[in-house]
Amino acid sequence: MEDPLAAKRMTAPSHADQGSREPSARAPEEATLTAAGLGLCAQHEPLMIEAFGFARRTLRLTHPFITRGGRTETLERIYPLLRLRNAAGARLTGIGECPPLATPWYDGECAGTVTVALRHIARSLRADPTPITGVDSFIARYGWLVGHAMARVGVEGAYWDAIARHAGVPVWSLWGGQRERVAAGISLGLEPTPTDLLRKVRVAVEEQGLTRVKMKIAPGHDLAFVAAVRRAYPSLQLQVDANSAYDLFDPHHLRALAALDAHDLLMIEQPGPADDLLDHARQLAHLRTPICLDESIRHARHARQAIDCWRRDADPSRLVLNVKPPRVGGFLEAIRIAQLASRHGVPVWCGGMLESGLGKLANLHFSSRAEVSLPGDHVALGPYFTDDPIAPLPCHRGEIALPTDPGWGVDPEVLLRQSAMHWEP
Repeated sequence: MEDPLAAKRMTAPSHADQGSREPSARAPEEATLTAAGLGLCAQHEPLMIEAFGFARRTLRLTHPFITRGGRTETLERIYPLLRLRNAAGARLTGIGECPPLATPWYDGECAGTVTVALRHIARSLRADPTPITGVDSFIARYGWLVGHAMARVGVEGAYWDAIARHAGVPVWSLWGGQRERVAAGISLGLEPTPTDLLRKVRVAVEEQGLTRVKMKIAPGHDLAFVAAVRRAYPSLQLQVDANSAYDLFDPHHLRALAALDAHDLLMIEQPGPADDLLDHARQLAHLRTPICLDESIRHARHARQAIDCWRRDADPSRLVLNVKPPRVGGFLEAIRIAQLASRHGVPVWCGGMLESGLGKLANLHFSSRAEVSLPGDHVALGPYFTDDPIAPLPCHRGEIALPTDPGWGVDPEVLLRQSAMHWEP
């Protein structure tokens, strides 16, 4: 019987014949962005993992948050706790936050998936008796885990908090942060009417002094709302977030997105599908308003590929990246993405995931990096939660001063005692 693949094998070009199609032997750009190369403080002292667990607490939102995923009134926040020990027997304790949404509409994660992932991570951390020597060796302990970004960010956050507290410095200084004050903006959910939205914008701008507002949009819930805000505040830094609500091949949706050009927006965030890199560049190249990718960027490789797409099909100067550490699985990866984007002139900012006060603190530390060049979602109309264990830092004239205390700026042990959280071993 004749081999149907024989002819193809016989005519396949050799490497020498492929010319310009020869794959590059150079490593992808993101592979060069190591912790040391990013200016992060390296840990040299060997440390043993003495204990790992997590605490959880259900928090009630001060105001329900409404997006295309539904109405959310309570959220469970999970806090990984890590205890390290050095050769002299000194203990280092750190805490992080996992901020899953109530249902898996955003990224496939929820409190249940985070709990499962944390238990797998716990087994991996306890199974290896060798000391860790830096963030890379720590992350490698659970590097086999596929996905589960929300769990990973909380675990890595606990590591950074412990290391910084041991060094007696804030985390942002370990990360090479250059800002002591961070520009802040606000994110507003979908409102029933433009009047309802304007009421909240007025509080943010006139009472809180914010100069940047982000508002959620969806098909049929966009142009009239944007126009109302722009008429009331002609010079406001205004951006919109679609959370993947638009079909990039629907003519009606494309016309609505094009009409937003008339309103002088900072950006249109994630108009198309979360798993799309290519069509955002191809289908929206004609817009003047920059396009921000949020859910589409899960790691530095995605960032590099998105920049390549915009360079080929559009204009990379009109690409923006929203880098959320919980979405990309950790702070090291977030810094890698920010650095890569900065190299190519692509602006970066830090969005929020309805974190409690601890997660908001961590985002502020990340935003101290020079590459994070636009205001982030660091402020709400009031406290996100009625019973947040950590009060938000004050915002003055659109800026928040970074903490100067060690670690994130809070004592993990005190936080556990005061908030009645239970540590699950």
